[in-house]
Amino acid sequence: MRKFFRILYSTIFVYILYFAFLLSFFFDSKIRKALMGRRHLWRRYKKNIPQKNGKKRIWFHVSSVGELEQAKPLMKLLYERNRNEVDIVLTLFSPSALKAASKIEYISFYDYLPLDTYFNTKKVFDFLQPDLLVFVKFDIWPNLVWEAQSRGVPKVLIDGTLHRKSYRYSNVVGQAFYNSIYTCFDLIGTVSDSDLKRFLITSPKFKKAKVLGDTRYDQVAIRAQNAEASLNSKKIPSCMQIYKKGVTLICGSTWEADDKVIVPAIKKLISKYKGLNLVLVPHEPSKKRVANYMEEFKKFSPRVLSGLNDKFDCTKVTIVDQVGFLAELYKLGSIAYVGGAFSTGVHNVMEPAIMGLSVVFGPFHYNSPEAEALVKSNCAFSGSTEEDFYTILNKLITEKDFAKQVGIKAQAFIKSNLGADEKYYGEVVKFL
Repeated sequence: MRKFFRILYSTIFVYILYFAFLLSFFFDSKIRKALMGRRHLWRRYKKNIPQKNGKKRIWFHVSSVGELEQAKPLMKLLYERNRNEVDIVLTLFSPSALKAASKIEYISFYDYLPLDTYFNTKKVFDFLQPDLLVFVKFDIWPNLVWEAQSRGVPKVLIDGTLHRKSYRYSNVVGQAFYNSIYTCFDLIGTVSDSDLKRFLITSPKFKKAKVLGDTRYDQVAIRAQNAEASLNSKKIPSCMQIYKKGVTLICGSTWEADDKVIVPAIKKLISKYKGLNLVLVPHEPSKKRVANYMEEFKKFSPRVLSGLNDKFDCTKVTIVDQVGFLAELYKLGSIAYVGGAFSTGVHNVMEPAIMGLSVVFGPFHYNSPEAEALVKSNCAFSGSTEEDFYTILNKLITEKDFAKQVGIKAQAFIKSNLGADEKYYGEVVKFL
C-alpha cells in the first residue's frame, strides 16, 4: 500500500496542492510571500549548506513559528551537550518562522522546504545529507518520510498531536494513507494519552509510539524566566509598567471573529471600571485591524505601541501594531483573553498561564489539549457569547483574590508539565 500511495500522492495529490497554492497567491499574503520566498531556493541551498565535516547532521522541519518554538528546547539540548558532534539544520514551511530562525545561533542552515514532489525530495536529501530527520507536531510531508525510509535515515516526530476531528484520523481513507506514513517512523512521541490512542487507531500495528509530553511547556517556561529582560531589550516603553499596578486585560492573538464577540463586552467593562486597562494584540496587526481597533476604542484615546514613548503616560488602551511582543506583554497583565477559538482554534494559552494570569478564550479549543485541561481544572474559562465574556471578565475584574488564585493554579499546572525536552533528548540521542 505504501508504494501505491506514494505513486498516487506524487503524481496527483501534490500537484493539486500546488495548484491550490497558486490560486491562493492572489488572495493570501502569507502564501504569496511563501511562494515568492522559494524563488532561487536551490541556488541558496547550494551556496549556504555547510559541509558535514564528520558531524552527525540533525534535520528539523517545522511548519511555522509556533512549531519552531516547540523545537527550540530539544535543539538547544542537542547542541549544548553535543556541539562538537552534531550539526543542526532547519527547514520551514511558513514565512512566519524565517525571522525567528535567523536568531538561533546554533543552526548552521535554515530555509524554506521545497514543494514535496518526488524529485524535489530526492534533491533536498542530496543537499542536506541528514543522519536524522525530526518533525514537529503534525507538519509531516509524505515524500520526505518515504524518501528518508528508502535511504535508511531515522525519523522522529516530537510533540505529536492528532486531534479528534483531523482527517488523518476521522475517516477510513485518511487513516489508510497516514498509516503508510506513520509506520515508517522510528519514534512518535505524543503530547497526551488521547493523542497516542488516536495515532494507534490510525496505525494499529505501529509499536514505536509513546507519550513523551509537550516541549511547549518547557519553552514558555524559558520565555517567562526571560520576560522582564525581554521587555527591556525589545524596547517596550517603560511607561507601560504602570499597567502592573492596576487591572490589565491583555487580548492576545485576536482575529476578527473574536472581535465581534469580545469587543462589545470589553467596551462595557472598560467604561464601567476606571481602573481597567486594555492591551490589544491582533494576530495579524494589519493597518486595517489596527484602524478598526482605534475606531472602536476612540472614546478612550487609544495609542499604538509604535507611537508610545516615555515622555507621556500610557492611556487606558494600547493597540499593538507590531509582531513579536505578545509573550513579554503578558508580563504586564493580570487577565488574558487568548484569540483564535472563534475561527481556526485557540492560540497559545500557555504563555499567559505560566505568567500567573487568569486565562479566557472562546469555544473552539479542541485543538489545544492544555486549554481543555486548564478548563477542566478550573484554571481557565471558555465562553461563546458576549454575555458569557462580560460575566467571566466582570468576575475576574471585581474579585481580585479569586482571579489571583486562578492564575496561581494555572501557573502550577504549566510547571507540573515541564521536562518533555529531557525525555525527547533521551530518545533522540539513541539514533545518533
